[in-house]
This record gives sequence, C-alpha cells and structure tokens, in this order.
Amino acid sequence: MTTKRERAKNPGAGAQLGTLISNAELQDVVFLELHAVRQGVEDVSEVEQPDGPNMKVWYRASDDQIQVRCRLDLHTTEARFMADAVAAFVVTGELPTDEAVQAGFTQRIGVAVIYPYLRESVHDLARKMNVDPPILSLIAESLEKLQPTI
Repeated sequence: MTTKRERAKNPGAGAQLGTLISNAELQDVVFLELHAVRQGVEDVSEVEQPDGPNMKVWYRASDDQIQVRCRLDLHTTEARFMADAVAAFVVTGELPTDEAVQAGFTQRIGVAVIYPYLRESVHDLARKMNVDPPILSLIAESLEKLQPTI
C-alpha cells in the first residue's frame, strides 16, 4: 500500500508519528554482530550472491522503550560482510500500537540512525581485511528496498 493510501486510511497516523518522534530520545546503538569473511574462506564463493546489499529491519517496543534493529548482509567479489545493530530509544508517553506509525518510525528514524553505523562498520571491516570497501547506497535508496519484519 502506498504512503498516501495509508494516510488516507488512517489520517491520525501522521500526527501520531510526529508526536512519537518528538517524544523519543536515542539511548544507545549496540552491535549484535560484525562479521566479514574473505572469498575462498568458508566457501564464500559458493554462497549465492544477491543483487547488492540485503537489509532486514525489526521493530520492538516494551514499557517505555522502542528498539529498531537492522541486519545488513553484503557480498562482494572479495568478501562477505554482515553487520547487525540495534538502536534503543526511550519514549515518554504512550507507545504506538498502529502498525503504520511503527513502520514510519522504523523507516524514518530507526533506520536513519543505524544505517550510517552499518556503512562505517562494513567499510572498516573491509579496510582491516585489505579488500576494496564496498560503496553502500544512500539511505533513501535503501529505505525503498527494506525487508521490514515488524
């Protein structure tokens, strides 16, 4: 469903998202996994390589906290990279129950916070492994290709 249709279906979602954004404060960004394997090690060459980076996103809320998790899996001709991180936000006020508000927060705020950390980590891993660092796309392009798991 397009964003315009979602707004028409739930006109209060935009206001709820605005309120949530102003009531949320970033508490921490924590990495759950950082991993890189050179081509030829652990049969990296035999793993099917997707057309570019694959990023999955999760949203979780409890008590007064929202967590957004992003897992980036990327294959290059020289290596495979995995970066998985979660951003924790403390929220004053009520947590949203509307899925459109949760998805909006996840994409507009959560991913926007985590994505630069993932990009930098993959670049740093490539540098340490002495392979060409992959150039990851801009955040806007990545948001269109998300695989949300909300």
